[in-house]
Amino acid sequence: MKKSALLLCIVLISSLAMPVFAAGPDKASVFLLISGSLGDKGFNDSAKAGLDMIKEKFGSRVTVKYTELGSDAAKYAPALEDAGAEGYSVVLCSNNFNSAVQEVAARYPKTLYIMYDGWIAADIGNVHSIQYKNSEAGYLAGALAGLITKAKGDPKLNDDNVIGFIGGRDITGINDFFVGYIAGAQKVNPSIKIIYNYVNSFTDTAKAKDQALIQFKTYKADVVYHAAGRAGLGLFDAAVETGKYAIGVDTDQASLFGNEPAKASLILTSTMKRVDLTLFRAVEQFMNGEKLGGQKVYVGAAEGAIAYAPFNKAVPASIQKELEKIQADIKAKAVTIPSAFSMTADEINKMRDAVNAAKN
Repeated sequence: MKKSALLLCIVLISSLAMPVFAAGPDKASVFLLISGSLGDKGFNDSAKAGLDMIKEKFGSRVTVKYTELGSDAAKYAPALEDAGAEGYSVVLCSNNFNSAVQEVAARYPKTLYIMYDGWIAADIGNVHSIQYKNSEAGYLAGALAGLITKAKGDPKLNDDNVIGFIGGRDITGINDFFVGYIAGAQKVNPSIKIIYNYVNSFTDTAKAKDQALIQFKTYKADVVYHAAGRAGLGLFDAAVETGKYAIGVDTDQASLFGNEPAKASLILTSTMKRVDLTLFRAVEQFMNGEKLGGQKVYVGAAEGAIAYAPFNKAVPASIQKELEKIQADIKAKAVTIPSAFSMTADEINKMRDAVNAAKN
């Protein structure tokens, strides 16, 4: 065989081994539908930041739009319907739209619906759903809380070995954070006790503050972690009032309080759930011509979607080093972390009861 013919064969074989994508669109329109509102300094604001990243990357190739729909679920299906009828290329929405997506998406096959923070139950060819490993975020927070409560020499800490958790609602997605939190705390501090509450709202900051005050004052929690959306901002008000520590969620929440240094100084870190980066990557894949419809993906620390925000200087260097090792182990999948998504209600209750500071 001549050398030129051999090279041609190698090129052809190599091309067959490579994934083939259709050409991406020259232009696209992206619509972000927000359940609730912006200003939560967490989940929704992170989604909007992802939309901003998309616009910055693709410039004139994309038009972007967002709308805040509040908590009225009756608005969700009509909003998805309108987006499909108007011919949007990509619609971004959270798992709060799950039922509405199942109702609407198949009627608009030319629109890609990207649903984040949950998997869609149905198999719909133009829906791409993304689930986050919330339990990994909870594990990171629990490891920090379990270690910091044992630290010596900090006048903000006591010897009671109690930490706290505030969830938005007693639902699987929030309990995924909580069971991870329990597991992480117990890994580094087997005798830990946890006081916990659910706000039964993702917006009621006053109630979350009251619950946090009880956790700090009555149960002597050294640090409280929240997974409660906008409501969780009340935790930081309680931290300032009591001089106790808090752990944020979803975004680097300490960085959001640059004009409130007393508040920022009490947020030890936050567990980052990179909604922004996840949405950006999904739209980037779409723009590159990759087929996303019909896929369900599960992302966590290994994919860069779950991580610590920068640590507060109140976290001793020795603890920071230990936490960085824990984070690396999670990325390497060397840690087994329970998930509420694969647990029964009885198993979750048993796990909570075993550490409940109000019962033990």
